[in-house]
Amino acid sequence: MTREQLSAATGIPVGKIQDYECNNMALHYESASIIADALNIKSALLLDEYTEFCKPGYGKRIRTIRIQSGLTQEQFSERLGFTRSNESTWEDELNNRRPSRESYRKIKRMAIEAGFDVRKLIDDPDTYTDEYAVFIEHDCGKKIRQIRLAHGVVTKVFAEKIGCDWQTLEHWEIDRAKPLRKYYEPIKQAAREVGIDLDMLNVEPDYFVSDYQGFIQADCGRKIKSIRIACGCGLSQFGRILGCTGEAVARWEKNICVPELKYYKQIEQAANERGLSIRSLNETLVLIKDEYKEFCESEFGEVVKAIRRNYHMKQIDFGRMIGVSLSTIENWETRRVIPDREHFAKLKEIAARKGVNLYDA
Repeated sequence: MTREQLSAATGIPVGKIQDYECNNMALHYESASIIADALNIKSALLLDEYTEFCKPGYGKRIRTIRIQSGLTQEQFSERLGFTRSNESTWEDELNNRRPSRESYRKIKRMAIEAGFDVRKLIDDPDTYTDEYAVFIEHDCGKKIRQIRLAHGVVTKVFAEKIGCDWQTLEHWEIDRAKPLRKYYEPIKQAAREVGIDLDMLNVEPDYFVSDYQGFIQADCGRKIKSIRIACGCGLSQFGRILGCTGEAVARWEKNICVPELKYYKQIEQAANERGLSIRSLNETLVLIKDEYKEFCESEFGEVVKAIRRNYHMKQIDFGRMIGVSLSTIENWETRRVIPDREHFAKLKEIAARKGVNLYDA
């Protein structure tokens, strides 16, 4: 058969057939199949390792190598000397644009370093798709963050738990990098410890919401205020309990911002000490009645006077008992001045010693 006859049988220009025969141009799968049919041979006879790798599905093969190496497209292309756009185009198989032979050699070298059998990869890329590959392929950073927050710990503590440094963990969580295979088992174990189903997490990263996430996602300010009121604290006093300022607490309650995890743990502890469950607050928000506010709106002067009389004390002695001056007691009883929350809590405590309900005093 002449080149002209083969060209007529295949529709491939004579010049291109000559380039194929002289190895001036790679004979890829599509053209090889057409020529093989015309020559009545198997197309595999016309392919070498490079052109077999570049058969349809080459994008998946390249992506498998990259993902199993724990690299983003940017990191993969930078390490091998490609442009990011080329890497993305290859993985998506856009317009059948394939890596050159030189680029393939670099990709193959990385594949071997990552433990791939290139022949198996060419024949069946799914051979290398395991649970690790599934975990890191999509929303990896978000899934790792979900697991960490379910443990209720900051990045430094979680990093120590899975055996990496905290900067590396932060890069994973913002998807600047992906964990290597050796870190997958500790991450998987950490998920098991808090009852996270990784199969479900891979399908829907938002399926598992930790108590902290639930706390800050909806009505965060109202929940913080409810816990503060249950503690009988003003803003500044509650801030001191949490290790922050009263201004910070005020900003949280106004939903200007939300507390960091380290403050959430203190908020949770304060809630638990008052018999409140964060999980219950997240599921069914029930605000605690603000007894102090009700006290201030009542005839509190008569209440203070009634408590004092229950103790059969003069104003000056009652003031010493509470830790305030005679004039302060006089001002409270005449409602010229409202007791602050701390003194309200003291009055409530003193009333309880006599078995007296503050509102029945």
